Amino acid sequence: MSLVGPISSVVVAGVAVLFYIVSTATNYWVVISASSVKTYYGLWELCIGNDLGVSVCATLPDSTLKGYMKAARGLMLLAVIIAGVSWILAMVALIGKVTGRAQHSPFTYFSKRFFTINGLIFCVTGLLVLIGTSVYAGETKKEYSEVGVDYSFGYSIILGWVSIPLGVVAAAMLTYYFRAMSDDA
Repeated sequence: MSLVGPISSVVVAGVAVLFYIVSTATNYWVVISASSVKTYYGLWELCIGNDLGVSVCATLPDSTLKGYMKAARGLMLLAVIIAGVSWILAMVALIGKVTGRAQHSPFTYFSKRFFTINGLIFCVTGLLVLIGTSVYAGETKKEYSEVGVDYSFGYSIILGWVSIPLGVVAAAMLTYYFRAMSDDA
């Protein structure tokens, strides 16, 4: 079997994990622009900037966080950790196959189940990101529409939404290609 499919599936999974990380770590979940002042924040910091590109950021204290923000933080961190571990395991399996050491790998004893579970893990992480970003977006919309604030969602939350189908595609690719690889072994 050609290694193009398994390698591409690991790359797609890696991109999904990278998107999870960037979405979780960056501060552009909500952007509020008023005249020359731009306020933006994410899960961790609130930043205020001007038209000159000068920004001042401060950590969001846990005492001021609303429940939906804490839930989004937890779900996004959980998705990053679980998807990261799953991606590392897929890399180990791929390296074992490429180097010919797959027969000595513990993955060979339960390979089809392992790769199916690994694929399902990416679906679960996509679900975690979907719930975290959707709850955050819904509560933000409700909160700001009540007070009439003009806001938009920034690239951080949009990247989270983009990573959801990417994670599902990675899950399908990992399951298909690695199961096919284990059939060849």
